[in-house]
Amino acid sequence: MSNKQGKAGGALALCAVLLLSGCSGISDKAAEANGKSAPEDGKEVVLTLWGGDDFLKGDDSPGQRMVKAYNEKHKGKVRVEAKYMPWAEYHTAIQAAATSNELPDVFVTPQNTDVRTVVASGWALPFDGIVSDQWKKQFAEGSFQEGVNMIDGKTYSWPITGPVLTSILYYNKDVLKNAGLDPEKPPKTWDELRSMARTVTEKGKGDVYGLVFSGGESATASGITKIVDGLAAGLNKEEVGDGSYRFNYKTGTYAFDSKATIDSFAFLNELKNDGSILPSSYTMKLAEATVLFGQAKAAFFIEGRARMWIIKRDTPGANFGLAAVPTQDGSKPGYYYNRATGTGYLISAHTKHPKETGEFIENGFASPLFYENYLNKGVALTPIESINNDKKLYPYPEFEQFVRLHKDLLHERPNYAVRNPQTAKVIVELGALSQPKIRPAFGEILQAGLTGAQKDWAGALRAYNDKANKGLDDAIGKIKSGGVNVSRNDFSFPNWDTDKDFTVDDYKRLK
Repeated sequence: MSNKQGKAGGALALCAVLLLSGCSGISDKAAEANGKSAPEDGKEVVLTLWGGDDFLKGDDSPGQRMVKAYNEKHKGKVRVEAKYMPWAEYHTAIQAAATSNELPDVFVTPQNTDVRTVVASGWALPFDGIVSDQWKKQFAEGSFQEGVNMIDGKTYSWPITGPVLTSILYYNKDVLKNAGLDPEKPPKTWDELRSMARTVTEKGKGDVYGLVFSGGESATASGITKIVDGLAAGLNKEEVGDGSYRFNYKTGTYAFDSKATIDSFAFLNELKNDGSILPSSYTMKLAEATVLFGQAKAAFFIEGRARMWIIKRDTPGANFGLAAVPTQDGSKPGYYYNRATGTGYLISAHTKHPKETGEFIENGFASPLFYENYLNKGVALTPIESINNDKKLYPYPEFEQFVRLHKDLLHERPNYAVRNPQTAKVIVELGALSQPKIRPAFGEILQAGLTGAQKDWAGALRAYNDKANKGLDDAIGKIKSGGVNVSRNDFSFPNWDTDKDFTVDDYKRLK
């Protein structure tokens, strides 16, 4: 099995395992676990934590440092064993653990699955009664929403990060300077990006190129989709997706084949035809692409917020800046997010130590101490506003621009689960709004189109979009036939002003 297949297939297989369990709430075993008392005195409790996030990778990562400090404080009583795994490995391991009812005490939702799907299976234990109400109050308003990370009034996860930009332009100042370009003036338009990438490539003489990306990742994590989504952000703000530009929340229809997507991918093909892309990008993994950018082998790298701290970690000497991804006409792009997220860390319904697990989450994993270290490492903004605003915690000068970009470009988008929590049942039926079961996947079509393996990529995107819209209609119909009050209207927000946050008052105006 290829890495691509393992990564996506593992997540989907887990989704199938969960759904086939046929449960609709927490299991009897979970309910029993919630009432268990602490183990016998004198015995050290061992808790397990699994994840695929980079903040758990390496002894000096924020996650591992948090675990070490927690273990030292609770020595002899509680010991946490945190295990980082690359996503492909994680999907395989978590699938096996779920099948054998041996999930770790704390685990993250796999890619292409959803908190709602996991909860519907009965594999997750609600936090209620094992973390305090005060713990929840530290998070930004709107961090917990029914139908998202709360199901039937019970809390199952928390937003692990604050607002997240999914696409940022990273530019290597040394590369630009060596090509005779101004290292303090990154491109703002597509024409400027194309021209500068061409100049860098010509001056690089086969050693340095205009653009690098990770085309060898799975369809869900491919750098190609990050570039297309980033470029599309400046073309049509109506077509804003669930983390990307693939769903139109104004109309409640998919936008996989939108003009913004088509034009953005066509522009990426122009960069390819210019010879401005580092040749190994088409098969390269993200870790390698990150290092090559940091080593000044490419001028531009369009990736998500996590690349900043990983570039700093893996190539400390890199001289780079951050900017908004260029738009076709130089206008300000728009990016969107929800504070309450359908992905995150959960407590296993089969944990033998719910009390200790809750205490670890409250006083370790999701505590101010962890988030201060998280921010100080430059990982991301946190879900605690007071920490985000503490400039003493900013690790390096680039972080101020990182914060500024998030504040300038991000807005809260509408959330169908807030409008109607019953839509959670539709999402469980689909696996995720992005419908990961559809093949070939969106990212696979783009990968094949860029390499030339798929000549009619525009037609393939249209076919994909048709399947997605039909899939949503079918899922709504199936859930509705069971007596649940849901409709396609729950997914459309015609009153949304894309230049502003969608507020509580905006939801009220829909009724």
